[in-house]
Amino acid sequence: MSQALSVPFAFGIVIFSFLCSLLIAGIFSALDPSILSGTNLGIFSYLALFFAQIFLVVPIILFLYKKGHKLKDSFRFKMVSKRVLFFSMALSFGVVLISSELNIIIDSIFPLPDSFLKLDSLLSPDNPFSLILILLTVVIIAPIGEEMVFRGFLQRFLETTWKDITRAILVSSLFFTLIHFNPYWAIQIYLMGLILGYLSWLTKSIYPSILLHMSINGTSMLFIFLGEGAENSLLWKGHINPILFAVGVFAAWYSLKYMHTKKRLVL
Repeated sequence: MSQALSVPFAFGIVIFSFLCSLLIAGIFSALDPSILSGTNLGIFSYLALFFAQIFLVVPIILFLYKKGHKLKDSFRFKMVSKRVLFFSMALSFGVVLISSELNIIIDSIFPLPDSFLKLDSLLSPDNPFSLILILLTVVIIAPIGEEMVFRGFLQRFLETTWKDITRAILVSSLFFTLIHFNPYWAIQIYLMGLILGYLSWLTKSIYPSILLHMSINGTSMLFIFLGEGAENSLLWKGHINPILFAVGVFAAWYSLKYMHTKKRLVL
């Protein structure tokens, strides 16, 4: 694939895919009268998010297919062992706790504006169909699509072209952060991108990174639905319970160490 594409073109097709995603979102959002009325979002707004995430990866799939590339290889769809998936879940547990503590610390320094705090209402629709759509979008479609684009296609291409794994992970994670257009969560998103990128390179597959991405998004949605009481149950004096946090750090460290030293686990 590196012989058929240049680095600028690879970034260009990712940007083009993102613009297609925004276009689809704009079309569906324009059909929702609640956008102008200021009332609760309607079904078309949730359809906008759903189809926008799908179309994030469609142009890249069509391009690679037209050029005769094997999609399985181009997106790093390589099977891994059950033990790798198990340690990916253990890593997810640790990463969720670490990222939660990081959110608390950063929010104490740079509090989120009210406009960002309203995101919870967007993720808590008032009808069952919209609820199913947002769950599918945030927990399943978005992790799969974003991992295909950033860890599967872009990072893999940069690794192959630059022959520099560190640079490939750093740059693709930065691009992943910029695409989210969220300056208040930029640090968390970038660090998450680094972990996802390292995991994808380590296992030579995006299945573990998809699993980790799903766990993070799924946990966030769970706390939104359960309310502040559920999230506060993990806290001690405004921070993640130190015992729980220590367990999470150990789980993340041991999982990465084990997978790094047992690369033969990858099938």
